[in-house]
Amino acid sequence: MIKFMSSWVKGLGLTIVIISILEMLLPNNKTKKYIRMVMGVYILFTMISPFISNKEVFNINQVDLEDYVTTKTSTNLNQTSMDERIEQLYIQELEKDITKKLEEKGYEITNCKVKAQISDKEEETKITKIKVKVQKRTGASQ
Repeated sequence: MIKFMSSWVKGLGLTIVIISILEMLLPNNKTKKYIRMVMGVYILFTMISPFISNKEVFNINQVDLEDYVTTKTSTNLNQTSMDERIEQLYIQELEKDITKKLEEKGYEITNCKVKAQISDKEEETKITKIKVKVQKRTGASQ
């Protein structure tokens, strides 16, 4: 099997090198795209033909699937890091929303920071501090 794969890769590599050289030698005319298509088909043929001609190498009935199946699955999630990331995203979206709404009113935002406490219980979730540095736009037409 290893010998077969090794010879297949060598043949494929040689084919690609030859095709690359031929492509560099092609003139730039209308037939170039057709010649490139034929070369592409030749590469595909080179890739597939060893598998078709050597069916005994790839006999599915001889493969023991138990060697390739793993029954051990691990789903270890770090819930605290996910909660922290969700909290960061929530705060970032609040900051973006505040900035956008104030800019729509004609103000220029130089800094916007939000501090919030997020909890599983809705009544314990609250925004504790919003710090915004705002300037009125000069020459605003609003």
